[in-house]
Amino acid sequence: MTAPAPGPLPADVAAQLAQLHDIHLPGPISWWPPAPGWWALAAIVIAGSAFMLIFEIRRRRSLKYRALRELGQLKKNRASQLPVQELASELCILIRRVVLNTKMGRRYASAHGDDWSGFLAAAPNGMPEELARFIASAPYVANDTGAEPTGEPKPNPEALVGAAENWIRRHA
Repeated sequence: MTAPAPGPLPADVAAQLAQLHDIHLPGPISWWPPAPGWWALAAIVIAGSAFMLIFEIRRRRSLKYRALRELGQLKKNRASQLPVQELASELCILIRRVVLNTKMGRRYASAHGDDWSGFLAAAPNGMPEELARFIASAPYVANDTGAEPTGEPKPNPEALVGAAENWIRRHA
């Protein structure tokens, strides 16, 4: 069976077909304004950046950061040039300033001698006892006498700076 041959179109159908036009594609998609997902991503990035900036500002204002920075300057500029006793005296002053700016400040503000060295060596986060004794007694011994502050051999400057750095990291 074959389909019947098409005949002439009625006039109203022919008029409607004459009104048809070709399909026109829409214009290119603009990049602005972005989709809501991009707005959300931008908000997350801005909030994260602001959080990191605030965190960094607070970290740089912290006691630990300032003390470690000062210790780094001491280590970089003068630790190798200073005598061990003078270095220990500088470290004692720096640690005491850290302590005075913490909650422990009032309690240990006037500590000296065995009390101060005992505090510096207090477990579990203290420094080695012989280094604590050396640092605690260093400011009270004259530099020109050549006397040992504790009667023990003078410690290595790197060990002194390392012990002070560890103490500051754990207590500031």
